[in-house]
Order: sequence, then structure tokens, then C-alpha cells
Amino acid sequence: MSGAVLAALHALHGERGVRRAWPGADGTLTLETRDADGTLRAGRLGPDGLTLAPAGVDRKLPALTGAAPGGDLLVHRLHKRAVLRHGHRFTKVVRPGRAEPIRVASEAVGEACAAAGIAAAPVLAGTDDTVVFGALAGRTLHDLGADGLPGWEALARAWPAFVAGAAPVGAHDAAREAATLTGWLDHLDRFDALPSHRAALRAAGERVAADLAAGRPDAAGLLHRDLHDKQVLWDAATGTLGLLDLDTAAVGEPALDLANLAAHVDLRVLQGVVPAATAAEVRGLMAWVAEAVGATPARLDAYGRSARLRLACVYAFRPGAAVWLDSWVEEALSGA
Repeated sequence: MSGAVLAALHALHGERGVRRAWPGADGTLTLETRDADGTLRAGRLGPDGLTLAPAGVDRKLPALTGAAPGGDLLVHRLHKRAVLRHGHRFTKVVRPGRAEPIRVASEAVGEACAAAGIAAAPVLAGTDDTVVFGALAGRTLHDLGADGLPGWEALARAWPAFVAGAAPVGAHDAAREAATLTGWLDHLDRFDALPSHRAALRAAGERVAADLAAGRPDAAGLLHRDLHDKQVLWDAATGTLGLLDLDTAAVGEPALDLANLAAHVDLRVLQGVVPAATAAEVRGLMAWVAEAVGATPARLDAYGRSARLRLACVYAFRPGAAVWLDSWVEEALSGA
């Protein structure tokens, strides 16, 4: 039945411009779509069809109703979170009682960023279900493409100091990373996604999990834990490097962040976002950072294979990825 749900998702992509979807353990998909006028809507797709919430409304995110008027809704993951922009302020809305850890982590990791010469969005206000952030200058390295190379250079210079920083965040070890990958592989089975590759992806995932568990961990440092080119801002006019979404931070092996970053760079080449020559320069910068932070080749390899396989699973639920997804899966499997 869940295979039919995934097929319906792809049909909706053509009809409603579905941007992305998140698979659930219950066999339903949470998704974002846009109305004909561009209004962002959140919904759920299951065996009984599509249910869309009214724009800017979510019964499990009561603060969204009050925050939405006059704002631009940027993200809405039904019943989980939403992000709105009001001028130079961004409001993250979550379920009641869940905002405080986000605020605490954002402030603490923001201090570690400042010590490393990285700008972080300031926390301006908050309640038990909202956190309001100030804006950061610049554009993401993803949007800058080849023009973002000075930003990549700044990131390479600053990252060792970030890794050496301290913040009161939890741990994320190799076992947790392997569990994350296994969870995504389970979603492929649940929704009958990537049927021609699924057995190979599962086998590769099991090998990666074994290597992550058996390998000797590198010395731990501060992690962003979701580091990629859309999380890093560069303002060429002021030479300012910025970092987004600090509430995912943890303590763990530095190879995790660097490998995830490298996997995304390779993906951007395939997507046509970054030229191969720029990507080669970025890889050289990341190799220098890896040496500086003590990320060993074996751990970079294991975390890198995990990141590539995980991205294959994630994009199996992004209908717009269909034109290049098979090529990425084959690339991920070739190194796993």
C-alpha cells in the first residue's frame, strides 16, 4: 500500500508542485506543496489520499496561527515545525514545550561560532514554542555556486576552531549515525522506493554500519551534524561567514561533518549547481581541514559512504530528483 502512496506523491509533483516529502513509520508521507498563487501548504499523503492543512495553520503548532499573518512561510513540516520570515527576523515554530532546547543550543553553539570567527543568527526572543532569530548577511554557498569559492576558503580557515569549541550539547557517535542510515533504508522498504536498487543499498548500508562500528573512532569535537552548502552563508562585501541551524549540534567525530559536506559537493556537481573544477578545489580545502582536525582517512571514508547512501534515500522522497537520482544511487553504490 505504501508503494502506492509514493506513486501518488510523484503524480502530485506534476499537479501541485510538491517540493519535498518526509516518510513516516505509519506508511504516510508528510509533504510541502504550493497552491497556484505560490502559497506554501503542508499536508499528509496516505492510503486515503491527500489532506492539506489551511495555509499557515497547524493544530499541533498553535503558535503558527498567530505568527503567520504578515510573514512569509518558508518551511512547514506538518505537526513538526515551521519557519517564517518577517523582514529581517525569522521565527521557528515547534510544538509547545520544545523551543527551549533550540534556544539554548543556538545560543551556546553561537558562542562557539563567534570564537571561531563565524557569524550565527542571534536569538532575539522566544516562547515555549517559538524562537525568533535575527537575519544573517550573505547568500548560501549552494546559491553562490562557483562564485562561492572564497566562502569555502573562509570555512576551511574557521572550521578547526569551531571543532575545538565547546557547547552543552549531546553526543552523536558512529552507532547513532549507523542507526540513522538504517532508518532511512527501512523507509525505502516501507514505501517500495528505488526497487531496482534497494537490495544493493541495504547490503551497502550494512557494510557501512559494520565499518562505522568496527573502526577506531577519531577524537571527538564539536559537530554541526547537518553541515552542507545550504547551511553556510558567505557575504563577499564584508567577508563574513555565517552558519545556520545550530540546534542540530552535537559532540562527535569531525569526519561526520566533513564527509557530509563532501557528499553534498559531489551531489551538486551531478545536479549542475557547482562546476567540477570548483568542487575539486573544495575537496582540496576539506582535505586540509580533515588533517587539521584529526579526521583520519578511514573514518572519512566510512562516514562519507554513509552520507552518500543516506542522501540517496532522502532524495527518493523528493519527486524533483527523479531526473538524476539513479545516477546518484549508482555513484553511491560504486563507493560502498
